[in-house]
Amino acid sequence: GSRTAKVVESLNDIHTWKAFKEPIPEDISKAVYTGNQLFEHLSMTKDETDYLWYIVSYEYRPSDDGQLVLLNAESRAHVLHAFVNTEYVGCVHGSHDGPGNIILNTNISLKEGQNTISLLSVMVGSPDSGAHMERRSFGIRKVSIQQGQQPLHLLNNELWGYQVGLYGEGKRIYTQEESSSVEWTEINSLTYHPLTWYKTTFAAPVGNDAVALNLTSMGKGEVWVNGESIGRYWVSFKAPSGQPSQSLYHIPQHFLKPTDNLLVLVEEIGGNPLEITVNTVSITTVCGSVNELSSPALHTQGKDPEVRLRCQRGKHISA
Repeated sequence: GSRTAKVVESLNDIHTWKAFKEPIPEDISKAVYTGNQLFEHLSMTKDETDYLWYIVSYEYRPSDDGQLVLLNAESRAHVLHAFVNTEYVGCVHGSHDGPGNIILNTNISLKEGQNTISLLSVMVGSPDSGAHMERRSFGIRKVSIQQGQQPLHLLNNELWGYQVGLYGEGKRIYTQEESSSVEWTEINSLTYHPLTWYKTTFAAPVGNDAVALNLTSMGKGEVWVNGESIGRYWVSFKAPSGQPSQSLYHIPQHFLKPTDNLLVLVEEIGGNPLEITVNTVSITTVCGSVNELSSPALHTQGKDPEVRLRCQRGKHISA
């Protein structure tokens, strides 16, 4: 059979969208956990969230020759986002065939005095089989600052603060009840902005066809419909074909109401929610082939080969 996806609603009205910038933690004194070491990712998150913040303070004394400052961070997680004084400075992610660790190496701008470096470690999942699983560790393993030709400043044993999960996750702003607990703004300049929440509403398509969201215009994150997660998406990570491995994300019918369905996304990397569409997916062609040499079907009593075709619920064979 072949499936056909049909656009039934384009969510391209900028006035129906609202945005909320995920707050970047920068106050170590408000961190839930602190320690003079880099903690392992999963031992902190208990696998209840993909996200763990690592926060450290760095005192910068500028030199007269305006030397470049280099931030280096090594991690055994899947994705690493870096912020300096709440400004986004870079992102790196691994791949299935790549090395076990990922390295973020980027030039940063610092102000004289205390600066806050906030690193967001992201784990999409962990292996569930294999040798020596008890020895596997995940998360950030090494962080350093290189100021020009000066000696490398290793930050591993500085005082680190930790926040488990995103602020919006903890507040459950993806639900109808808690959505109003934060201040949403007009979307305007917040398309393609990293670590941003978006929300809108849409009507459920008429009929029994499967309903899906086309998220090709987004990057990486998670999506909720009426408070129910329909899963993570990572459409910016392309398959060898150059296309995302998945672009349509199914919404179970029992998640939907006739109208005013709340759609909420948290976008890590940056994308354009105005290009998201609501699609219906239906089987439009079914076929099979048989000849006199084919074996009879196992579920039949006859001895002759045959093909049986049927449609999904609510459809009938038209030709």
